[in-house]
Amino acid sequence: MSDDKQGLDSFLTTAPEAPEQNAQAVNLEDEFAKLLNNFITEKVETKETPQPTQSSTSELNGLDSFVTQSQSETTGLDDFLTPTEETQSANGYSSTQDNSSLDALITSAEVPAPVSANETENAENPMHSEEQELARAVTNFQDGVYALAEKKNLKMPQTDYTNEMLVPNYKPSVGKKIAQYLLACWDLINKYDPENMSRLSPDANDEEYLTFAESLNDTDMQLSIISYVEILINMEICEVQYEQKRELALKNRIKKELYEEYMELQERKNTFKQKLKEKNFPIDTDKLIDNYFRAAQKDAEGAFKALTKNPAMFSPIQFEKMRPRFFGLIKVTPEDGIKANQKIGEFIKKLKV
Repeated sequence: MSDDKQGLDSFLTTAPEAPEQNAQAVNLEDEFAKLLNNFITEKVETKETPQPTQSSTSELNGLDSFVTQSQSETTGLDDFLTPTEETQSANGYSSTQDNSSLDALITSAEVPAPVSANETENAENPMHSEEQELARAVTNFQDGVYALAEKKNLKMPQTDYTNEMLVPNYKPSVGKKIAQYLLACWDLINKYDPENMSRLSPDANDEEYLTFAESLNDTDMQLSIISYVEILINMEICEVQYEQKRELALKNRIKKELYEEYMELQERKNTFKQKLKEKNFPIDTDKLIDNYFRAAQKDAEGAFKALTKNPAMFSPIQFEKMRPRFFGLIKVTPEDGIKANQKIGEFIKKLKV
């Protein structure tokens, strides 16, 4: 194997002869095919089937790339590149098994992954993520305050707020209920531990609240303070989301109204055009109506007066569409155009669209 490889490598790396000797040179592809046939013949005579190794695989890849580039078709080369059934079974390789395992791999990849408990809970929860966080913070705050009230037999504040009010979206009216409930519970917390609460500044920010909660030894009070901060943060997020949704809804409503007005305008224009085309007036009906409606956007009353008194102002009279009178003996005159212009205006004035 090593001798054949060295002979093959030395053959492939041999420098080509000078141009004047190319006429007598042997074709490289033919020589390569002979070498490869000799290599295969020696392997068949040994009747040994070596296990595939990394080096043999690399050699096979190198031969495949060389054969792909060449256009020679030799029997020995085809036998080597297309293993027989005996060779496949000897090497423990089966194309059918390989295809079946590949199909099994693809099939297993297409099977959806099991849904986790959190994903199932989120799918069943009608709230959005912002409302969910707010509801969770309010629930934790209630639990903490309730525990404080039980310890010193304090009266728990009452509220008509429920987390179901956040479905499907947060609303400022619900935010007011939460704020009122927080103030009532804050009085309870002050009664529960007035000494520690006196250390907290009324103008404290979120970071100062959290630092204060960390300094407490009462876990229920810590839970109440931390949940209070979470409620304030999540309420602000919900307020921003609400404003964004409100602005989007307002824009969509304006777009809808504009679209409806546009469609109504198009319908009126088409009705005007259809009525005028039925009379076969000597005028470009489409141009007449389009120009009129364009002018009516700036001055509706003035544009309508001009349309009924002088339609030619928006589209000129087409004399070529007017028929001569008396079997063509009397040609069309400007007076005929004036009469047609007046007739069109009177028709439009009486037209009810």
